[in-house]
Amino acid sequence: MFRYFFTYIDNIPSRLHNSLFSVQHLLAVGMVVCTWCIVTVLFKDKSEEKKWRMLILVSLILPLSECAQILWYNAVGKFSWGYTLPLHLCSLMCIILPVMTITRSRLLMEYSYAMGLAPAFMTLLTPDIYYYPSLSFIYMQSMLVHGIICFIPLFMVFGMGFRPDVRSLPKTVAMLATFALMVTPINIATNGNYFFLRYPAPGSPMEAFANYVGSPWYLIPTFLLGCLLWFILYIPFAFFKRCQKKSEHIDRDKTRILF
Repeated sequence: MFRYFFTYIDNIPSRLHNSLFSVQHLLAVGMVVCTWCIVTVLFKDKSEEKKWRMLILVSLILPLSECAQILWYNAVGKFSWGYTLPLHLCSLMCIILPVMTITRSRLLMEYSYAMGLAPAFMTLLTPDIYYYPSLSFIYMQSMLVHGIICFIPLFMVFGMGFRPDVRSLPKTVAMLATFALMVTPINIATNGNYFFLRYPAPGSPMEAFANYVGSPWYLIPTFLLGCLLWFILYIPFAFFKRCQKKSEHIDRDKTRILF
């Protein structure tokens, strides 16, 4: 069962290759979601400090996992300056999230919600290493990392009362654009594809976009998809905030009438 656990895909028999939305893939995603729910239930009623300590410990798994991934690529002879450095969107979250949990920076909280949750969840659904067997190091590492990137902002919302503010979205988009500009010269120097700026991730919606509009034009519909996901992520909080303000106005009006 674990014979090919650390093996590179080229040396794994094709009959063992995975596929998107296979039973194994859906079971892996289901296990990740169940873990989110269990940990949230276990820590929801804990003190604020205990919650933050838990998030710090969970977030520190991320850089350790990224280091393990780099060592694995090196061990199988596939290390590449243009692919395996921690400069992808989710790889950067492995640095940002530990900093966020330690400093409790509001801006980084907003960034982790806006730029971490949706991309990481999409990667869980369409991982770019989907062809690996589920019981392989790189597949499990990917599920672990992207599961944690999703879990931290979700726990802040459902376990700690964090409420994202859509007014912070322009700042987080500016941060994203800055990171993309920073990796562009690295892509040029290494012939790399960090942030998937040169060609899409296999099996992802970006690949479908590229089939229709080509490269690098697939980045435009990808950004539009991101806008749709941001709308979905922020509209509940904007709606509840509006309802709360309306309720406060009604209460003030009642108070004026009484006095």
